[in-house]
Amino acid sequence: MAGLNIPLCHSASRILAGIVILAGMACIDGSAQQQPLPTVPPQPLKMFTIAGQVSLPDGRPAVHVLVTLTTSASRRQTYTVEQGRFEFLSMEAGSYSLTASSLGEPNQVSETLETNTNRTATSTLNVNLILRELAETKKPRARAITAVEAQQRVPKEAHKAFSQGVRFKEGGQRDKALERFNRAIELYPAYFQAMYERGDIYVALRKLNEAAADFDQALKVDDHYGPALRGSGYCKLEKKEFAQAIDDFQLSLSAQPDNANTYLLLGIANLELDRREAAREALRKALSFNTQPVPRAHIYLANLYARERQYLQAADELHKYIEADPMAKDAAELREIEAKWRARTTPP
Repeated sequence: MAGLNIPLCHSASRILAGIVILAGMACIDGSAQQQPLPTVPPQPLKMFTIAGQVSLPDGRPAVHVLVTLTTSASRRQTYTVEQGRFEFLSMEAGSYSLTASSLGEPNQVSETLETNTNRTATSTLNVNLILRELAETKKPRARAITAVEAQQRVPKEAHKAFSQGVRFKEGGQRDKALERFNRAIELYPAYFQAMYERGDIYVALRKLNEAAADFDQALKVDDHYGPALRGSGYCKLEKKEFAQAIDDFQLSLSAQPDNANTYLLLGIANLELDRREAAREALRKALSFNTQPVPRAHIYLANLYARERQYLQAADELHKYIEADPMAKDAAELREIEAKWRARTTPP
């Protein structure tokens, strides 16, 4: 089931408001071809620095962790230092694999990250690794089924309409999806999953009143349904009802503890109330899910660090977001803000 759409209404300009933020081909005639060609001096080989950060499962920096970098022909290792940072100097262009492992907790390792120097326009390639418990990396937790779901007796035709709606929604055909969800609810008025899916489409269409009504109706049928709680919280977040939104997000996480989007929204709501530690914890948690990445959490972490005048960390977070989504609409604006923040950390 698709997760709640998070529109780009929280753009860089809104989030960070108020914070200081070709060689032409030579034509050679017959006579010229008989002359010896001039010697072209060899171009210096461009070298790269591969750097990054390793985080613990709870989002804190992982210090003195072994980081291994491998290619098809070589293998290098180093240890993380303050703030979990590491770097490999003088690396040639090409593809690399990186992994991290804890010396004190052998059960904590990161997934292998495959990267390539063509992913950066500079001489530095930034990567981030997150340590996981081995059990977590091998066996993802299945979503819990609520008691109401277990007792549902959905008519065959209603289920068929619902399934068709999900397929249309995933294919971007919102009008057809809405028609199918309407039909599913008509055939089975207690179909709270269809109410949530229809509400999620209304969120994408910015029809927040209709979306809130669908989420509320779904919760009247099953008040423990995690997706509807997340949707309800999102609508309250848009209405600036931040405390009430936080309540919904926390209830949603009690039903779906592994949903990265809910942690992102929880972090945003706490940041709006300037609850910095709660926001930091939620945003870092949102970034800890490899199977459900939400790179926009880096923007909100950047905002948080900027509020604390930690401009280097703020710039690093923006850089992580840009590397994760270099084609984002707000990437150019964020690069400018990143440069300003880095300038503030450079001695005159």
